[in-house]
Amino acid sequence: METHRIEELERKIQEYETIISEMSAPIIPSIVPQTILIPITGLIRAERFDKIRGNVLNFIHNKDIETAIIDLTDISGERIEDVCLEEIGRELHELASSISLMGVKALFVGMNPELVKRMVLDGIKLESQSFSTFQAALKYLMKQKGLEFRKISE
Repeated sequence: METHRIEELERKIQEYETIISEMSAPIIPSIVPQTILIPITGLIRAERFDKIRGNVLNFIHNKDIETAIIDLTDISGERIEDVCLEEIGRELHELASSISLMGVKALFVGMNPELVKRMVLDGIKLESQSFSTFQAALKYLMKQKGLEFRKISE
């Protein structure tokens, strides 16, 4: 009886960990057509990047996605656990490269100065454009696609 209860609790824990993992890097359709937003939130651990990369690649597979905006606004020194900034830079490079191989352009937004400094000092290059904010990236994409906001008069 006790073994059954423990197995049930372990199954529940695994289920909750999966839900939390998916929530910590959701994939959100953007107002710009064929564009998704991927906000990376929560504590950063090495194993999370593999899950994030897998989720993103599975999502864009066979979908009409041209651009993925990866939002790092929530990532700061205290949010990084057991991962050095250099490793995060490498993981971001691998994420952008993977997305690119799927035919999707990666844009990064919200990088903090500490992460940027470490990436530059460690010689990590992203072959992706970066913007200070999500709004700046959206403005750029809208201009690229010939889209604009218009006020609708009543």
